[in-house]
Amino acid sequence: MVPNFPSKGLNGVRFVYYTDIEVNSVALAGTFNNWNGDRNYMNKRDDGEGWEIELAISKGRHLYKFVVNGEAWILDPLNPSVSEDGQNNSAITVTEQGEVLIRTLEVSKEQPGYMYENFTAIESPEWIKKSVIYELHIRAFTENGLNGLTDKIDYFKKMGINTLWLMPFNEVGQEGRLGRYGDPYAVKDFYAIDPSFGTKEDLLTFIQKAHGNEIKVIMDWVLNRTSVDHIITKSHPQYFTRNEQGEIYYDVPNRAYFAGLDFSNREMRNYVIEAMKYWIVEFDFDGIRLDDSDLTPFDFLSEIKLALQEVKADLILISQSYDEYHHIESCDLTYDGNPRILIRNMADGTITQTDFIAIYNSYKYSFPRHALRMSWLEEKERSRACDYFGGKLAKAAASILLTLEGVPVIMMGQEFNECTLETWASLFGEYTLNWDQFDTDMFEHYKFLIHLRTNIPAFWRGELTFIRNSEELVLSYSRQFEDSKYMIIVNLSKDDLFVHFNNEVLTHDVIKDSNHMIYRTGKNDRRTIKDSFKIWIDSYETIIYRLSN
Repeated sequence: MVPNFPSKGLNGVRFVYYTDIEVNSVALAGTFNNWNGDRNYMNKRDDGEGWEIELAISKGRHLYKFVVNGEAWILDPLNPSVSEDGQNNSAITVTEQGEVLIRTLEVSKEQPGYMYENFTAIESPEWIKKSVIYELHIRAFTENGLNGLTDKIDYFKKMGINTLWLMPFNEVGQEGRLGRYGDPYAVKDFYAIDPSFGTKEDLLTFIQKAHGNEIKVIMDWVLNRTSVDHIITKSHPQYFTRNEQGEIYYDVPNRAYFAGLDFSNREMRNYVIEAMKYWIVEFDFDGIRLDDSDLTPFDFLSEIKLALQEVKADLILISQSYDEYHHIESCDLTYDGNPRILIRNMADGTITQTDFIAIYNSYKYSFPRHALRMSWLEEKERSRACDYFGGKLAKAAASILLTLEGVPVIMMGQEFNECTLETWASLFGEYTLNWDQFDTDMFEHYKFLIHLRTNIPAFWRGELTFIRNSEELVLSYSRQFEDSKYMIIVNLSKDDLFVHFNNEVLTHDVIKDSNHMIYRTGKNDRRTIKDSFKIWIDSYETIIYRLSN
């Protein structure tokens, strides 16, 4: 009998693949083997039609695909769980007992998943809970390096941003370099600043001014690898992984300019941790975002957390993963790409508000209790929000991003509809944001929502309650903390609509009294119906009500 999902086998996780077409080979590729499709080949099943493999996989969240005939990378047809990173991978979570967890819509508040029932996330400092994070690359954001970034503090302050995330600013390797500047994640020296950005004194001045304006600063750390010509590849070759020829290499396809770190080497781990400490002690960074942490051993992440908290107690770690287990000992935030996918699908009519709520809750109640997720509409490996959504829907999407649970992150330029950044590969060459494309209306929208979120606790620590309404393309919910309660209504339809609410949710007095409506993005010709609990909402409009103080 074919199992419904990947399942626990005698010696690991058992995968099964069936197909109606003629197949010569099927391999399994994923985070557990560094996405190599030329190993872990599956064997023909006894029935002569299916393929299977049993593979020892460590606990945690794992993404994978089947590689058919060495060419086609496909989702697992037996696994309904697809990653929320937008990269369309099958996903499983393996428990410490080797059981396989598959996220389905059966997971809910009433039926929480294994991780929610058995684990609570580490307690994070309050500052990250109320953060709106702004991600930027120095060269792309400003012509004048760190000094130019210092001059932009007032811009961030005006927008309401309280946390900045600097993409790698270290010196980049020369060997195998792509483009004029190379991949900023191919770091040549953990201790060196790219001189084109400025000096260590310039960095210190920037962080001091940011802190003086109550803005936290997070640095990006490339955790699993260095450039192939890193300063220690020759002096400490034992710190790096090697191929069959004994050459230093990185065991991820198409990344020849990287050298992989060997996590089994105790001295290498100490070296990395000491380098991290340097930036905390000397420059007072407030947190570190860990690149590709889904490929990093759990025990090393825990070591990093303990070592850095000894230096700075309220320092936070952001994991570039979607792993439930990262919340238990080491990381304050994991990624959450669900808002991007769910909003687009709902606007397209692929899902309804009912589906949105069910999918949202299936993730929420699959993670440890109180887990903080870093939610995004765009990130460095995905297209820009303005391209993915279109301008009007992007504005509605921003409303949802900044009023839902989690810690929202904004990619540089997102706040003014900048559309020229493709992916992080744009940063390999002469790329800068197109400030001439500045959309003032979008900026003011972000500005209002960011200030609302960071100044009213209901929006960053309040309970979220979805509120059903009469229109399947309209999303509505409340955020409440103590006696402060707000209701958010966002129309994801291209049509103007009358939306009906139960009178216990939205009373006629609230609808009639304009003082209750604190924000709306639609036109001024609002229509009303006498003695009705319907409201008129324009296409892609956002309305926010204050229900109580």
